[in-house]
Amino acid sequence: MSKATTKDEAIARLEAYQERLEAALKQDRAVYDRLFDEAPPEVGLHEIDLSKNVTRVNPRELEILGYRKDQVVGQHCTKFVVMQDVSERAVAKKLDGEGLKPFVRAFLKADGTSVTVALVERYLYDAKGVIVGIRTALMPIEI
Repeated sequence: MSKATTKDEAIARLEAYQERLEAALKQDRAVYDRLFDEAPPEVGLHEIDLSKNVTRVNPRELEILGYRKDQVVGQHCTKFVVMQDVSERAVAKKLDGEGLKPFVRAFLKADGTSVTVALVERYLYDAKGVIVGIRTALMPIEI
């Protein structure tokens, strides 16, 4: 990042990127996959399933947090946040359909330090419209 990104700037950019992903998902899975994997450098993305395990992560998020893909995929999503108990309760409520809203959380980097990120989420649905997971977009911010 060339300059510090504020929470509001990050949320606006993440909301816009999530909308692009939603539109692509409705039109062409290959376009969606490309947008997911080739997000702008500061936009990390991951998807979780109903078991709260990471099923997919993009290269940008791996760069931001300093992990390899094999260290993230298959892991419980709360493993990568500073306040794991709070995150566990929040994710459970979200997966029960209680709604999503932008928020800020500190994530743990592979080197043991933390990074504060803004997050914007969208539900993932199956063909019948049932929630099967969550896609999260994140961006480091200055606090």
